[in-house]
Amino acid sequence: MPRRFSLAILFVPNLLAAIWPEQLWEHKRTAIKPAVLQPADKGVWDEVGLDAAEEAQYGAWKAIGYRLKDPTSAYTVYQWLKPADGRPSPLEKYAVQTASRAFILKGNFILDFLGRVPTQQEVDILHVQLARLDQSALPTLQLFLPPSNLIPGSERYIIGPATLEKFETRIPPSTAAFSMGAEAQLARYHTAKGDANLVLFNYPTPHIARERLTEFQKLPGAVAKRSGPIVAVTIAAPDADEAEKILAKVNYQATITWNEKPPPVEPSAAALFLGIFINIGIIAGGAILAGLAYAGFRIGWRKLRGRTEADEAMLTLHLGDQYPPE
Repeated sequence: MPRRFSLAILFVPNLLAAIWPEQLWEHKRTAIKPAVLQPADKGVWDEVGLDAAEEAQYGAWKAIGYRLKDPTSAYTVYQWLKPADGRPSPLEKYAVQTASRAFILKGNFILDFLGRVPTQQEVDILHVQLARLDQSALPTLQLFLPPSNLIPGSERYIIGPATLEKFETRIPPSTAAFSMGAEAQLARYHTAKGDANLVLFNYPTPHIARERLTEFQKLPGAVAKRSGPIVAVTIAAPDADEAEKILAKVNYQATITWNEKPPPVEPSAAALFLGIFINIGIIAGGAILAGLAYAGFRIGWRKLRGRTEADEAMLTLHLGDQYPPE
């Protein structure tokens, strides 16, 4: 058996796993097969946890789907396979489209529609049609990329040694130290002396980042800086000054979100007495108003019946006259 064919066989054990239903919206599925994957990329697909890769034909158009182990892995694949000619699409937060194609990141799925762009309502329906959809939080490291002079579409997310080797071969995995919980965001920038790669490595703590910075600075042609838990690195930039200009724009700012409700503040003695007096005033005022209302009602009722105050004199029993003192 030829070696190339044997590699392809090894790379399709569990890829036909029912991503696409027989009926998608009003369209009937006419054919289905495993999506075509390059054997050279097997390490990358293993690292992102590819669970299924499926191509389905729906009449005149087709859909290719990839189910990954989590949204972070899907985000990695999205940046990697996103078509270069796509423009931002309103279908999802991360989606691009052309006149006849839509490429969408949806949770832990990558959905590629060729020959047809779905509507917003159709994309929303996929929530109930995609098996094992995971919509947990996506990475935020890309927010720290300097926007100035960034080459659109050059972003690549890195989660381990295989994706690092795929996108930036000049940085060894041992220097990146993914075993310490690192993830990275790569992007390419225009400079006055030529294009340069910038890679942001994010570590769990600033202390780890400080230790890794020393290792990155040992790499030939590397210029690196640390900002909080992030180590920013350029490798073999066309000019050291241009590399410094890019790195200077990388600044980490921590944000803190309070999820717990703060405990109630105990009132002071002055506030306590003030509250007591206010409550007494409210009760006394209410009693006075109730008395005035009752008196007004009695007077109005008497006038309505044409009676005088004497007609409603109080009845007394004069019990003292009946029982004189002994």
